[in-house]
Amino acid sequence: MPNVWQILHSVFTGSTSTGKFLPTRVPVVAMVVSEHDRHVLANVSGQEPVDVYFVESCEEARALSSKLTAPVILFDRDWPGTEWRTAVRSLAASPHHACVVLVSGVADDYLRQELIRGNGYDVLPKPLRLDAVSRLIKLASSYWTSTAQTSAPGTVAAARHARK
Repeated sequence: MPNVWQILHSVFTGSTSTGKFLPTRVPVVAMVVSEHDRHVLANVSGQEPVDVYFVESCEEARALSSKLTAPVILFDRDWPGTEWRTAVRSLAASPHHACVVLVSGVADDYLRQELIRGNGYDVLPKPLRLDAVSRLIKLASSYWTSTAQTSAPGTVAAARHARK
């Protein structure tokens, strides 16, 4: 059984110390409102080992995230017709416990605490910047991988709460 460092190494390099090849692209599901945000995410996909899939509803995000076992879901706080707290809870309850990142023009400690209480992962401030998006996707993906490998099913949310 690989240890946490081997898992983290495999996330960033696409291989393990045993020589087995792991997929090098990280699937990320995204629900973002603005064209600027879509453009930045498309650029991340072109410059990092990340495949961004844009969706138009929480139902579509849950279905695609489960199908791809996407470790990260980006959800825009300004998504029309959807209350962000409800959406985050719903998306975080996916069978594979994806890390839900809230994309928001407001990014303060109060919002982060509220997000984590709702089983979200972190807040990504708007306007999106390539370096910030890349860094947070890598961190969330590593966190998801290590938690999935070291936790029993159903304890991922508890591990997230421990980060508070």
